[in-house]
Amino acid sequence: MKLNQYIIAGAVILLILPILLDSLGRAFYVNMIFLALMFGIAAMAWNLLMGYTGLFSLGHAVFFGVGGYTVMVLMIYYGVTPWIGLIFAGVVAGLLGVALSPMLLRLRSHWFTLATIALGEIFKLTFAHWDYVGGSSGLQMTISERRLYYIQFKGATVYSYLAMAVLALELVILWRIINSRTGYYLQTIREDELVAQTLGINTFKYKVIALAISGFFTGVAGGLYAVRFRYVDPFAVFDLITISTYISVAGIIGGIYTFLGPVVGSFIFIPISEYVRANIVQAIPRVYGLHVAVLGVILLLISLFAPEGVLGYLRKRGVLK
Repeated sequence: MKLNQYIIAGAVILLILPILLDSLGRAFYVNMIFLALMFGIAAMAWNLLMGYTGLFSLGHAVFFGVGGYTVMVLMIYYGVTPWIGLIFAGVVAGLLGVALSPMLLRLRSHWFTLATIALGEIFKLTFAHWDYVGGSSGLQMTISERRLYYIQFKGATVYSYLAMAVLALELVILWRIINSRTGYYLQTIREDELVAQTLGINTFKYKVIALAISGFFTGVAGGLYAVRFRYVDPFAVFDLITISTYISVAGIIGGIYTFLGPVVGSFIFIPISEYVRANIVQAIPRVYGLHVAVLGVILLLISLFAPEGVLGYLRKRGVLK
């Protein structure tokens, strides 16, 4: 069966599922779909940096958190609708990527990765002590009668379709970028940056572009989080494990050298993690964090049996053509 056929079938199922599950009273599973879509958006953005440029970030919570706070600040302090706030979330996060580039992109290999981890912790502590954004208590949006203006709806169904629309737009944009001259330059940098420089490619420029685009879409994902839950705090949106690591794990599980791998990985990892968190951790006392341990188990299995990721493995076995 061709990959295109799987994509069409998956898209049709995804369009139907939220409404179907909502009608059956399965709100938890609708929210699970929203989270998988949200992390899919962030993982696709992360993979532009890792899979296509060769920069392994464990600090994408910085862009995610800044995007979430941007939406909340605009809503609470200035009354700006999240329809506009989501765009600003991406723009601010993208500009942050550009601003961080002179410092981050001087580093290579594991030094780049370590620097991104450090940045995530710096942003978490900074926002935790910044009174304007609520400090450690964060920001919370009150329920408004202007539901459409502030995108406030019961349950996760509407938010799931909003996330689907964002993901679809992201896929189109990233596909065009990856198959353009910019995309070929990024892949050349990934393979050998020195060779890319000898070919006349301005490697710093194109890495900045990759970081800015990656930051933009991760910021939008953070904005969706803020819109959906109407609350952000630094310990949630800047978290190393549940944000940065989740994003990278979703990409790795699906396959970092495949275009749709991060989305597939997100729909594998996030539902498993959420199910364990909600149904097993809550039922068994003194096992808090078991859903995080699931992350390690899944990574171990993938590294042992499918180091190229799920999509890479299926292609290798001839399941996908």
